[in-house]
Amino acid sequence: MTTKERVLSQDKVGKLTDINQFIKDGDSVAVGGAWLSSHPMALVRQIIRSGTKNLHVMTILGSVDIDMLIGAGCVERLMFSFVSMEAFGLPPNFRRAIEKGDLKYDEISGLAIIIGFEATGRGVPFLPYRGPFGSDYLKQRPDFYKQITCPFTGEELTAVPAIKPDVAIIHAQRADAAGNIQIEGTAGSDLELAKAARRVIVSVEEIVPTDVIRENPFKTKIPRIYVDLVIEQPFGAHPTSLVPAYVGDPWHMMTYMEMAAKPESFTDYLDRYVMKSEEEYMDALGGARHLDVLKKLAGEVKIL
Repeated sequence: MTTKERVLSQDKVGKLTDINQFIKDGDSVAVGGAWLSSHPMALVRQIIRSGTKNLHVMTILGSVDIDMLIGAGCVERLMFSFVSMEAFGLPPNFRRAIEKGDLKYDEISGLAIIIGFEATGRGVPFLPYRGPFGSDYLKQRPDFYKQITCPFTGEELTAVPAIKPDVAIIHAQRADAAGNIQIEGTAGSDLELAKAARRVIVSVEEIVPTDVIRENPFKTKIPRIYVDLVIEQPFGAHPTSLVPAYVGDPWHMMTYMEMAAKPESFTDYLDRYVMKSEEEYMDALGGARHLDVLKKLAGEVKIL
């Protein structure tokens, strides 16, 4: 099926294993979500299961998703603004790879990455902005940041190039079969990723009839014209949060940090939690009883 045919298709529903048709060795892959929220973790785990290698991964605010891909040996180069496990500490695999020089990387400001995605979405080769003046970014990356003069005002600006991922992977609350994606809570820069990437894969908590999508059209953040494949995968963001559906899993995050502390124990983590099916992954966590706790805690969240 061609890209045009996928865009026009009213049925883009597939399985996790179908991502092998869209993500190939050496592809550039933009990963959605931000901080410890809404990362497409089921898709990340499937990439690892598939043995995909030499990826050029792009993230704005990455966490366990990026650390896991690096630890599994899937990443050749990383473009990032920030990778952190927040209160749980520094990402172990990410830190080891950087310190040992095993990972090629491009450290770019978050706003510049977003603007680069936006440029691609608008069909232009670059976009200007005011910044990052006062930092060393311009000196360190003169290939990425270019100082230009506004032809209308004479103002000095910084231009960044369009960033064009081969694939974007995103997780959201719901979609219909045509690929209309609804997002509640944190959306990060998922829309910018979807507009920029040549192929877009979205996992969702549930696939619903189009009539349900139409009941709340304001929640449809990514329309079907940008989506190539949609996969129903409950708890597809675990162990990160997907508020208001469920909170992040601090118990599993502590397990992850402990097992990722050394390469040998991280291999054990992959064997125990990743290299099997998503159903077996959920069972290893403790099954429905454990996951229900995360859903219940989300219901207790108060907006201040």
